Amino acid sequence: MKNALIKTGMAAILIMCVTACSKNYLDRKPSDLITEKEVFSNIENAEGFVNNIYQSLPNMFLPSSGWGLGSATDETNQASDNSASYPDAGNFNTGSMSPANFPMSDLWTGYYGRIRACNKFLANYDLIPVDPNYPQRRNRLRGEVLLLRGFYYFELMRTWGGVPLLLDEKNPFDDPAGIYFKRNSIAEVTASILSDLKEAGELLPVTYNDRPSNWGRASKMIAMALEGRVRLFYASPLFNPGNETSRWQEAAVACRAALDTAVSNGYTLYDNYSDIFTQYFNREVIWSRGAPGAFGDGGIDREMNPRSANGYGNVTPLQELVDDYEMKSTGLPITDPASGYSAQKPYDGRDPRFYATILYPGASWKGKVLDPNGADAPRSGQIATNYWPRKYLLPSVDLFSGSGGSDRKWVLIRTAELYLNYAEAQNEATGPDADVYNALNAIRGRAGMPGISGGDQTSLRAKIRHERRIELALEAHRFWDVRRWKIAEQVDNKEVHGVAVSGTGNVSYTYPVIEKRVFDAAKSYWLPIPQSEMDKVASQNPGFTQNPGW
Repeated sequence: MKNALIKTGMAAILIMCVTACSKNYLDRKPSDLITEKEVFSNIENAEGFVNNIYQSLPNMFLPSSGWGLGSATDETNQASDNSASYPDAGNFNTGSMSPANFPMSDLWTGYYGRIRACNKFLANYDLIPVDPNYPQRRNRLRGEVLLLRGFYYFELMRTWGGVPLLLDEKNPFDDPAGIYFKRNSIAEVTASILSDLKEAGELLPVTYNDRPSNWGRASKMIAMALEGRVRLFYASPLFNPGNETSRWQEAAVACRAALDTAVSNGYTLYDNYSDIFTQYFNREVIWSRGAPGAFGDGGIDREMNPRSANGYGNVTPLQELVDDYEMKSTGLPITDPASGYSAQKPYDGRDPRFYATILYPGASWKGKVLDPNGADAPRSGQIATNYWPRKYLLPSVDLFSGSGGSDRKWVLIRTAELYLNYAEAQNEATGPDADVYNALNAIRGRAGMPGISGGDQTSLRAKIRHERRIELALEAHRFWDVRRWKIAEQVDNKEVHGVAVSGTGNVSYTYPVIEKRVFDAAKSYWLPIPQSEMDKVASQNPGFTQNPGW
């Protein structure tokens, strides 16, 4: 914790230097530093300070989202998992993590750093002047900071459970003994998050339709969507072992309010599922941030495209995900004899979202037929499933010529999630009713899938969970969902498979094991607190304890 606070203190000083724009700033000597008062007594500087707090929001490359998490659950295999340069998912899947060495450990320091920046802003809020040309701007900035602090605490809580709540600015140089805090309970952290989101919603505009230049900033719509998400987690089995029905009821109310507000403000289910992830502006997307560019190492298209398209093929969906796409004509799983599935033609007639999400052997892509035995064969030593993502990719991108690229967004919240959040919470709160079916079938209807009817609470729970798996595939939800539902010990603790194709014409398919994955239910639902933090804090305060099993 001390390290986190010290690092952020230094970062804050740097921000003050960079964002200052007072008239005489350039006349200062190089050693001079702009003061805190100067930062916050100028609203342009204050907004620059807030802009920096956004920088730790999840994206494709952060370990808390994107490619790595999909390969640490039953969605994908990161094709370089087993190399030293891509250790993240491998550490999860082999059980080789420890408090001293595990993926995502830097999030502890990173999120607490942003939280301290939030606290610094709030402590200096009274210094910020009103913008005469935009009187709401000052309050808007406060609302943004409260929402961001709540968001970062939620990220900490869903990763580690109860964590220390730091809600005031504290300087480790002034009070070194005061930084050794105990862990607050999940209930206390949740209450703090909800309090921040409530006040943020009161200060923020619902949307920025009247100020498009502020698109992407925190809004009341985002605050409401986050409240629904937080309450859904707080009601779920991992966070709610006593299954308190009141939590589900509160989640259902919050999720319904967010959904109704989204729809009434034009955040509808977009007709073309593929376009949601390739259009820079899309009316289904409530909150997002920029995705990596198309070209070069780390580019979204370079990493995901098959090798015949000059991509690296580093993200390869698992057979387990492929098998979970139902048949379009019947709406039945492929394991049902009445589904219409043919083992000789395994990719025919599936849920349309399959074709918008996954590229498969024999599919046509960029004018070529994908062939895992030919131009699309894995690199030497590369462990791949012989499937590739379709979601996020643009057919117009030419990785040979470096042309056809277009900016895209990494989706943080979209309307479909709000429908699914509400369906789940309402089913758990009241059991199946018309509202649950309507929400679930809105998602299926947009996809062109048959509606669902009938069944008890248990069977509908399974259908809702299945729908989340399909609708939100490769969007960094699955890793967290299987944990909050406490089913990771089943889905992440088994062999996973790819596909091998042999023959020409009447080809045959086999499904080799890609990896034997492990998940220790005794400890793996929560990540270990980084050992560096334990070493600094635990010896000073016995209330700061490691998560069980670590």
